[in-house]
Amino acid sequence: MSAMSVERRCPSCGALASADADWCGQCYASLEAPRAPSRTKAEARPLRPDGEPAWPCPVCGNLNPIAMNLCLSCGTPFARLFQEAERHLEIDPTRAALWSLLFPGLGQWKCGRSLDGLARMVAFLVPFGTMLLLVVSRLGRGGLGSTALLFSLFLVASFVAWSTSAIDAYRVASGVDPLIGPRTLLWGLVGLILVAVALATAVALPAVRSR
Repeated sequence: MSAMSVERRCPSCGALASADADWCGQCYASLEAPRAPSRTKAEARPLRPDGEPAWPCPVCGNLNPIAMNLCLSCGTPFARLFQEAERHLEIDPTRAALWSLLFPGLGQWKCGRSLDGLARMVAFLVPFGTMLLLVVSRLGRGGLGSTALLFSLFLVASFVAWSTSAIDAYRVASGVDPLIGPRTLLWGLVGLILVAVALATAVALPAVRSR
């Protein structure tokens, strides 16, 4: 009875096999227990109720046919899936604001928004650096002179870039959209440069004519 209870047969041909055998001696079939099929690929792919492959909308969660480029429910583009997968770091809003107070853009960088942080660094460095150049160029000349208006313009622009960076870093870390996006910020920088060129021209023309 003990011999019968431990006998082992090939699941393919039914031949007897020893308890420690890996292969059948008659048909050479494997005697190992079949492994459960991998579920990772099948279950990782979302399916619609009709069984067709689908992609989940990152905004509303609707399952859309894989051939659709826009969500059928809210119109969110398929490419948004890859944007949602970007790195997003959790950081305390107050700390994010303090980082941007230390240097504009650092708070956004700490939140995982490197492009936004870079845009704010540029938007601060351009007016602040120009302001410093104006100060250096007027050293020993008895004040800012005709460049005082330009200096004031770049001073205000630097302060706006510095303060809004801290405010928006706090908002982003809190999960709220920023007041000023990076694209708007860069367009504002272009406008600042155009205004500065116009002012510089207006200041320089009288001096040239007087000669």
